[in-house]
Order: sequence, then C-alpha cells, then structure tokens
Amino acid sequence: MARLHLIVDGIFEADRRIFLPEGPRSTYSAAAKSLLIESGREKILVDTGIGTVPDDRKFDAIRRVQKISRSKTQGIKVGLARLGIQPDQITAVVNTHLHSAHSGGNNLFANAHFYISRSEFRFIDRSIGEDPNQTAYITENYERLKSVNEMNGEYQITDEVRVMATPGHTTGHQSVVVSNGRKKLVYSGDVAPLRENLTGHVAMTGCDREAAIDSMDRLLEIGNAEWIFSHDKRQLSLSKA
Repeated sequence: MARLHLIVDGIFEADRRIFLPEGPRSTYSAAAKSLLIESGREKILVDTGIGTVPDDRKFDAIRRVQKISRSKTQGIKVGLARLGIQPDQITAVVNTHLHSAHSGGNNLFANAHFYISRSEFRFIDRSIGEDPNQTAYITENYERLKSVNEMNGEYQITDEVRVMATPGHTTGHQSVVVSNGRKKLVYSGDVAPLRENLTGHVAMTGCDREAAIDSMDRLLEIGNAEWIFSHDKRQLSLSKA
C-alpha cells in the first residue's frame, strides 16, 4: 500500500474571491501544500509548494502581491527532512498546473521526472503572449527542468497512482487519485482549492469555470474518496482529508 504524507510549504495571503468568486471581498490566508506518495520504489511529490519569488526586478509585481509566511515546521525541504527524505530522493513530480503556488519548489528536485500536461505549456504561451506582465506564472519554476514528460490525458505512474486531466482552472490542469485497496484519495489541485468549492459546487477563477465544474463532477464519481483541498488552511494534515 502507498504511504501518504501531506506537507505544508507555507501560508500566503490572497483575495478570497479568487477561490469563491461570488463571495464577499476579504483576505484569506491560503495554504500551499504538497502530497508525498511513496508507492513501491517511487517517491512521488504532487505539487512543490509556493517556494520563493526570485530576486529579480521583473518579479517586483509578484513580490508585491505575494506575501508568504512559514512556521518552523513548514517548507518543502523541512517537511521532507522530518520524514527522513532528501530532495534528490524524489523520483517523480506531478504538477497539477504551473501556477507559482503549485510549482515554486520545482527546482529543488534535480533527479525527479516531471509529469506536466502538454496543454499547460500551450496555455502558458498564450497567457504570457496576451499579458507579458501576468503574475500567475514564474517561468524560472519550470523552464530549467532536466526531465519533463509532457502528458496528454489520463495516465498511471504506478499501479496505485493515477493522474487525470481535469481542465478548467487552466487548460492543462490535472488531478491525482491514489488507490489503497478500497480507499481512495483525491488530490484535486485547484479543481477544489477550498472545501466550499466542493460542498457549494463552485469553481474558482480560471480560464473556463464550466469546464472546471465538469472536472469536479468527474472526480466526484470516484466513490468513497477522501479529498485534499490544495489551499484550505483548515486542512493541514491527512487526518483532515
């Protein structure tokens, strides 16, 4: 059976309407999380946290809006070290998508094979082409990776770990399903960043919110599954799944 560990990289401030667009304006302290899956010989990390904004003037706009805080027990390297794992022992990384809150630690994992949707790269090219000053993507988080598998659709990494295409938030968004016998765990990424997205059947902001709802409905067809909400600050351990 796969062994699972939820790692909190840090907390960042965001407008709550990013996650719940029809709700009132307020500041939300969102969590950036990663899921470590030990399946057979594979050590798979799903998303790599928010990392840090590179010290370059071109990222000043991102730095102004992205305030990150960490306790002594938070951070990807700290979380892995508490489990006795070094970054070079991670064999695979699945990025649900490449927004900076999900790919900020990518460059820590020099020995990992990265699994990223081919559609995500196309979406990034279009997004940056339309707005060169956009703040969602930091290209340094993915342009220097050594081993990138550009995936299309559904695929298995191990017998226990399945990745599903779940477009909507971005066109290349994907989610991860872990099967441990009859038990299943869904790491939904930004299909449902907060519990309220799922319980209220509400899509967060994104390129196609109707497609995001369709993706949510397909994940909901996975019966008796526990869910990880990628940014919900009330769910900082697997016991809260």
